[in-house]
Amino acid sequence: MAAILRIFLISFVLLQACSTARYSGAKFDIIYVAHYHDSAERFYNSGDYSQSATLCDYALKALLSADRTLLKSEELDYYDKLMDSICRLRLKTAQKLYPEKPDSDFPLVFNDRVEKWIVYYTGGGKGYFEQWLARNGNYVHMFREILRSENMPEELAGVPIIESGVYPFAVSKANAVGLWQFIQPTGKIFGLERNHWYDERRDPVKSTKAAAKMLKELHGKYGDWYLALAAYNCGQSRVNAAIKKQGTNNFWDLYLPKETEDYVPKIIAAVMISKDPLVFGFSDDSDDKVKYETVEVFGPVDLKLAAKCAGCSQKELIALNPEISRQCTPPDMIPYPLKFPVGKSAAFVKKFSRMDDKHKYLSKKELSAREHKSVVYKVRRGDNLSTIARKYKVSVRKIKEWNRIARGDLIYPGQQLKIYR
Repeated sequence: MAAILRIFLISFVLLQACSTARYSGAKFDIIYVAHYHDSAERFYNSGDYSQSATLCDYALKALLSADRTLLKSEELDYYDKLMDSICRLRLKTAQKLYPEKPDSDFPLVFNDRVEKWIVYYTGGGKGYFEQWLARNGNYVHMFREILRSENMPEELAGVPIIESGVYPFAVSKANAVGLWQFIQPTGKIFGLERNHWYDERRDPVKSTKAAAKMLKELHGKYGDWYLALAAYNCGQSRVNAAIKKQGTNNFWDLYLPKETEDYVPKIIAAVMISKDPLVFGFSDDSDDKVKYETVEVFGPVDLKLAAKCAGCSQKELIALNPEISRQCTPPDMIPYPLKFPVGKSAAFVKKFSRMDDKHKYLSKKELSAREHKSVVYKVRRGDNLSTIARKYKVSVRKIKEWNRIARGDLIYPGQQLKIYR
C-alpha cells in the first residue's frame, strides 16, 4: 500500500509539473515521458488501470508534441521504443477497463509505419483529420451497426476515414465514388446501381453494406484483415502476385504499391485516434448527427419543392439523399424513400398531400430537360475551370457541382470532367 501511495505522489507531482512548467530541452522531455511510462506500468501491475491509462495519455500527448528534429539519433531510438511501449500499454489498459467488450479479431499493430501516420495526423495533417473525424461522427454508429450485423470487427469503420474523408460526394482520380470509394464495375458486382438519376455508391447505408460484403469476401479468401484491406485498395491480382512472388502472406513483409503499403497503416492510425480522440488532441464527435425520417413518394419530386413543403433547405435534403443525381427523386424508382430532417416529414406530408398531382410531380417535359446529354472533357495542361466553362457556355459553379469539386477550383491534367449541355 505504501508503494502504491508513493507512486501516486510521484505521479501527482509529475502531473502538476506538466500543467505549470514549460520545457525547451528535448532530452529532458524524453526523460520526463519515461517517468510517465514507468509510473503507468507500475499502476497497471498493481491493478489500477484507470490511473495507468491516464498516465499513458499524458505520455502520448507529450511524445506527440515533441519536436523530433531536435533529438539525437540515440534519443530518437529511445523515443520510438517509448512510443511503442506506451501504445501497447494503453491498449492493454483499455482491454482491462472495458472487459465487457469482446476482443476484436482486427489486430491493432503498432510499428514505425503506423507511428508515421499518427504523427502526421496529429501534426501537419491535423486540420484534415479534424474534418474527417467530425464527418465520421455523422455515420460511425451506422457503420458499426452494419459491421456488427455481419460479425465483422468494428475497427473497419475506420476505412471511410482514409478512403473518402467520410464524404459521400468524394470522387477519386480513378472515378471511385462515395464513402467507401467504389468504382462502377465493382459497385455493380456488390449490388450498387447507377443510372442517370441516382448513384447508390453515394448512398451511405447501401454502400456500407456493399463494402462490408466485399471485405468479408476478401477476408474469407485471405484469412487476414490486413491482406483483405490491401486487396480492397489495389486489387486481388496484385496482392496474389506479391504473395506468390515473395513467398510470404505477412502484409508487413510484402512489397506492394506504395499507396497500398501506406493504406493499412493509415487505417490503423485512424482507428487508434478515433478510439481515443481526446488523447490525441481532438474533440470527441462520435455522436451520430445524421438523423432522418423517411417518406415514400410516388413520382419524381423536385427537391426544391420538397424542401419548401418540409420547411427545410434544399441543401439539407441533398445531404440526406446524396445518391440523387438530378435534384429530383428518380422517375424509374417508385415509390422512392425520400429522407427528411427529423421533425420535417410531417410538414412535408401535410403540404404535399394537398397539392394536385400535376404540381406534385415533374412532368415528362421537365424530366426531359433533366435528361440533357453530357460530354466528358479530359483536362489538358494549362486548362482551368473558367476556360472550360467558356468553351462549353456553362458556369464554373455548374462544372464544380456536376463533378463534385468541393474545394477551390483545382483540377489536374488527365482529369475527366462531365459537362451537361
